[in-house]
Amino acid sequence: MAHNLISYLEDNSLVVLREATADVRANAGPTLKNVSEDDLQVAMYTVLLKIIDALRDKTEGPKLDPRDVKSFYLQQVKDTMNFVDSQSSYTVGHTPAVVRHVIQIASLMGLKDDQIDDLEYAAWIHNIGLLNQPQSLETLPRQLSSDEIKAARNHTVVGAEMIRPLSFIAHLVPVVRYHHNFFDGSTGGPKGEGLPLGARIISLADAYQAMIEPRAYRPALSRKDALLELVKGSGVQFDPQIVPFAHELT
Repeated sequence: MAHNLISYLEDNSLVVLREATADVRANAGPTLKNVSEDDLQVAMYTVLLKIIDALRDKTEGPKLDPRDVKSFYLQQVKDTMNFVDSQSSYTVGHTPAVVRHVIQIASLMGLKDDQIDDLEYAAWIHNIGLLNQPQSLETLPRQLSSDEIKAARNHTVVGAEMIRPLSFIAHLVPVVRYHHNFFDGSTGGPKGEGLPLGARIISLADAYQAMIEPRAYRPALSRKDALLELVKGSGVQFDPQIVPFAHELT
């Protein structure tokens, strides 16, 4: 059965891609209109190839329990994000570090186990839309312009639409879509408590990790300086109720 599916996907990849793209367009929110057809197809085709490779690997090894699809997909996401992170020397290991921060913050906040599991999954996939984005922005020896920042953050739209058709994680679409939104609403869209809690936690964890990593235009910030920046952004970029938990990150 799996071999037949692999053969079908390989022989009909363009047809599957066109149909999937049409389905995504039909079910997507209005923000998807800002994503070009070429960009969307590149992102989806990359995922399709990854799925084909994963299925081929699985048919040659132990059979996958159908009830464990979510875990299987997560492993593919982990591999994919490690690949995305490795495209720039400045982002190697970024996603796993953000995941650790998110789990620690969620635990400190006293969230339930199922909520923490959901946030861990969301943290792994929050940057999945970067499959569609050249990594050249990471290597610019200067801070990004406002237009470049806007373009860079477009990966939230692409990523949200990539996971929307997947029923077992579709509820995480708002988390992926809004994890770069500012708490005060200055970036547009939902703000304050209207932002999903997961998006607010990932926003802080992502920013903190980015600050303590070096960039082409600056050295890595110390933990103390990064925390000071989070405090400065409290109530503006970050949820002021979550910022204090950053001081407990290890």
